[in-house]
Amino acid sequence: MRTFRHAKLMASTLRTLLAERGASIGHAESLEIVARQFGLRNWNILAARIAAAERQETPAALPKGWSIAGTTPGNYAIGLDAAQSSRTEKIVAISCLFSSDDPDAARIQNGFGTLMQAVDARPFIGKRLRFSALLKTRDVPGHATIWMRVDDKAPDTILFDNLMSRPANGALTGTSDWTARQIVFQIPEDADSLHYGLLLTGMGTVWAKTVRLEVVDDNTPPTATRQHYERQRRVRRVIEGGPQNLDFSDIA
Repeated sequence: MRTFRHAKLMASTLRTLLAERGASIGHAESLEIVARQFGLRNWNILAARIAAAERQETPAALPKGWSIAGTTPGNYAIGLDAAQSSRTEKIVAISCLFSSDDPDAARIQNGFGTLMQAVDARPFIGKRLRFSALLKTRDVPGHATIWMRVDDKAPDTILFDNLMSRPANGALTGTSDWTARQIVFQIPEDADSLHYGLLLTGMGTVWAKTVRLEVVDDNTPPTATRQHYERQRRVRRVIEGGPQNLDFSDIA
């Protein structure tokens, strides 16, 4: 059974059948007709859908110790960007698989994908902890950012920051060159798990490198104050051994 993945073959069959009946159309026109048959506005949208399906079948390499999550992680290619990386510097990316003119663009804009770690927070209790990275973006109408969260034993979230509410030095949008972003928490006594990562909402691409998770002195002000997010109760999932592979050099 043929699907949209066979669009070029269908366009070729269409041209052949029309030629047998004395009608002639060009290759580009036949592709446009096939796209309309699938309910899409033009061939460019259908071609993007085909490319997205192919990328979903060959996911990016995932750095060891990191995991993929989000509301719609299947809409994104998440992992090592081999083309951007070098032998000495590894770069990860979250890239939406769909184009901005896709008919489902409004729905896709409401989702997000993240590359993250979750570790035991207890070794950091009483310490001031900074999570930072260099970010670069392309064609991001939503938000590209880093985030960090602390949960207690319930587990309920008691600290959270994703830069999105900041008037300055917040989440990135549009297209930007490498930009430094950071989050600083004072880890409270009842902290149980620590979560952090890279986040993209909607479409476009965000790249990250020079990721750091480090203890800083009291002269570095926290970026978020304690709150209680009881409605966001979660399952406790942490990796053993604490933060690892922050330079993305070890590929699973």
